Amino acid sequence: MSGNDFEVKGLDDLSEKLLSIIEEFPGTAEKGLVTIGNKLRKECVKNTPEGSTGKLKKGWKHKVEGYNGSELTYELVNRHPVHHLLNNGHVKKTPGGRTVGYYEGQHYTEKSVKAFKARELQPGLEKLAKKLLKKAGGT
Repeated sequence: MSGNDFEVKGLDDLSEKLLSIIEEFPGTAEKGLVTIGNKLRKECVKNTPEGSTGKLKKGWKHKVEGYNGSELTYELVNRHPVHHLLNNGHVKKTPGGRTVGYYEGQHYTEKSVKAFKARELQPGLEKLAKKLLKKAGGT
């Protein structure tokens, strides 16, 4: 081994055990996923601009899909019609169709996800893993 290489023993066994536990207790895994996902949703709502009507913040909706633990997904979207324009930016045009400028996007969704990953994701996953292991009879 060179100076930068390292070896982790037992990681494959642990991941296999976790996947089997998740498949055995999909309800617990789904609850944990929703809990973690709702923290992401709160972060997104917090960073979303008010807008003129205040409805932009209310556009965040989530959906959990998957039949067993290894296929569970948490999908978070903002269904407000102008969300993508404010987040990503857009061209400004006159009623005649002439381009007069560009609105630089605020990228608040990406900023929220980045902040969530840095602060909340790892502790949330560790808590879920402990809960699943405890339910399976582990320590």
